[in-house]
Amino acid sequence: MEIFEIHASYCSVLANPKRLAILACLDKKEMSVGELAEAIDSPMSTVSRHLALLKGRHLVKMRKEGTTVFYSPADRRIIEACGMIRSVLMESMKKRGLVAEELDIDTIIE
Repeated sequence: MEIFEIHASYCSVLANPKRLAILACLDKKEMSVGELAEAIDSPMSTVSRHLALLKGRHLVKMRKEGTTVFYSPADRRIIEACGMIRSVLMESMKKRGLVAEELDIDTIIE
């Protein structure tokens, strides 16, 4: 049962739209807090808090370059898993007419 408790703990960290948006951005490239804040339209302090939670669960890693800290996914498989879930959701919503057919998952986060 312990693996399911750990799994649930990871899922609870991922159960936030801003953290999912951060991970989607980091799928494209390594980014600083400022770049992420601009990309997801949130204050830097909010993004920093989300990154601390993601880093605490080893979902992102950081690299310092001078005074700037850059973040990237710690394991690409988490990004892929989130992408697969998003893909299933988008397809289901399209079938129910809730999302325009032209919407492309890759264009949600640029």
